[in-house]
Amino acid sequence: MAESNSDRREFFRINDTVVIELQPVEKDRVGEVAERISHSSENDTSSDRAQLRTMQNVFSHLLDQISQHDREVARALRLLDDKLNLIAEKIVRNEHPINPEKLTDVNLSGGGVALMVAEPIPARDYVELFMQLVPSASTVHTLATVISCDKITSAPTETPYLLRMAFTHMDEIDRNHLIRHTLKRQAERIRDGEFSGAMS
Repeated sequence: MAESNSDRREFFRINDTVVIELQPVEKDRVGEVAERISHSSENDTSSDRAQLRTMQNVFSHLLDQISQHDREVARALRLLDDKLNLIAEKIVRNEHPINPEKLTDVNLSGGGVALMVAEPIPARDYVELFMQLVPSASTVHTLATVISCDKITSAPTETPYLLRMAFTHMDEIDRNHLIRHTLKRQAERIRDGEFSGAMS
């Protein structure tokens, strides 16, 4: 069976800088946390943000359908889509300003993340992640499982462990937003001649 465009885009990886918080999850709470994260947009109480995110999700779906039949109309709609995204990002930045002191270098894709950490986390353990993307300040909430956590001898002493995680549960709106972010950042890197798919 052929992979869908969304499936393939999950594997596009970028070196990026984000605000990220990690919270290990006890095994007996994994199901509860997974359910809460998978339906987080349904419980979003910020009315402006919730409405904009819902509109964006529907708009993107319709745009994919229209682009197959009329490219000019699709191009015009993409401009409106970009305008909507700018408005949404401004609202998010006002609600959740980025703290530059908390920025962390990561290797990121729609399917997982890798970063240097201070303490090891056992493989196959679960971690709850809160990420704030730059420059939009949009937040992504996900549950991830640890693939590996290896000590790197050449790494800084304060963060000597390379933690690799795969996302297992994420609200669909957050996932689409994360994939769009990685595609946009990848395009910027390619344009500037700086693209690299591996964490340095």
